[in-house]
Amino acid sequence: MTRPRLVNLLDDFALGGVSRGLGIFGSEPVRMVADCSVVGIKPDAVLAPRLSADIIVTHFPPNWRRLAFLASLRIRNPGARIIHVEHSYTRCWEATKVNNLERFRAMLQLALRMVDHVVCVSAGQAAWLVEVALLPASKIDVIHPYAENPGLDRLPLPDFDQPRRLTVGAYGRFHEAKGFERLIAAYREGAMPGTDLVIGGFGDLEESLRELAGDTPGIRFAGKVSNVATFLSQCDIIAVPSHWEAYGQVANEAREAGRPILVAPVDGLPEQVGQAGMVVDFSSAAAVAKAFAGLDSQMLAAMSAAGRRATYGCGELRQQDWARLIRRVSFRGAQRLFRLAQA
Repeated sequence: MTRPRLVNLLDDFALGGVSRGLGIFGSEPVRMVADCSVVGIKPDAVLAPRLSADIIVTHFPPNWRRLAFLASLRIRNPGARIIHVEHSYTRCWEATKVNNLERFRAMLQLALRMVDHVVCVSAGQAAWLVEVALLPASKIDVIHPYAENPGLDRLPLPDFDQPRRLTVGAYGRFHEAKGFERLIAAYREGAMPGTDLVIGGFGDLEESLRELAGDTPGIRFAGKVSNVATFLSQCDIIAVPSHWEAYGQVANEAREAGRPILVAPVDGLPEQVGQAGMVVDFSSAAAVAKAFAGLDSQMLAAMSAAGRRATYGCGELRQQDWARLIRRVSFRGAQRLFRLAQA
C-alpha cells in the first residue's frame, strides 16, 4: 500500500522549538506511515502553493491575512486533508496581547473552520481553543511537542545531599514571552538565597536583560545554548518564568535531565509539574522567596527522580501519537475521496 504524502508548511525556519520539533516527522514510527517533507512559505504569502500531498500540516499561527492563504490552500489542494498545529496562541497570550477579543476570536473561528483537524501542544491550550474558537473536542488532538536532545536521560542526577550553593538555570530565546526579567529581579531582591543564577540563550532582549542584572554577584550569562545536555549538566534546578507558554519544551527537557522545575502558572506549564517541581508566581519576589524557602534536599531529590520517571520514553510516545493521527486522518481522507468518486 502506498504511504500518504505529508507536507509540513513552515514560514519561519529560525532556531526554535517549532523548527526543531519537525524532526519528529523523520522518526521511524512516522516514516512507516507517511512520506514527509517540509515546504517553506513566505510570511506574507496570500496565495497557497499547489502541493503533491495527501496531508498538509500548517505550523504558523493564523491571522486575518492568513485567512486568504488558508482558503486558497483548501481550493488549490482539494484532495488533501489539512492539519493545523497551534504552537503560539494560548489563553495567557490572548490576555496579554489581544485588545479586541471579539475580533481575534472571530478570526480564530474562521481560520480553524478551514482545516480538518487541529493539534494542540497542551491540554490547557486545547481547553481554551474549544472555548473561544467553538471547536468540537473531536476535531482536536493534544500532542506535546518534542525535539530530541541526546544525553538528557543519561545525565547524572544532582547530589542534593551535599551542602553547597545550588545553581538555578534558565534558558531559551531572549523574548518578552519568556519572563527572564522577572527571574533576574527576584534574584536581585534576594528571593533565591544560597544559589547562583545562570541564564542561557540569545535574542533581541539580551542587552536589556544584562543591564537589569548589572554586576549582581551570582548572576551569569552563558550565551547561546548549542548543547542542551551540557547546559543542564551545570544546573541543579530549572526555572521557567514565562508570561505565556503553549507547552514549554524547556520544562520537558529539564525533567528528562532530572532537574526539578519551577514554572510560572501559565498555559501548558503547570500540567508538566506533577511531582517534578513547583508552580511559582514569578511576578512576586515574595512568592519566589517562599517557594525557595520551602525547598530542602529531600524534596529536591524526589522532584529530580520524578521528572526523569515522568519523561521516560516521551519522544517515542509522541512519535507514536503522530503516527496514529496520520493513519486516522489518512483513513478519513480515503473515505472522503471514495464518497466523491461515487457521487
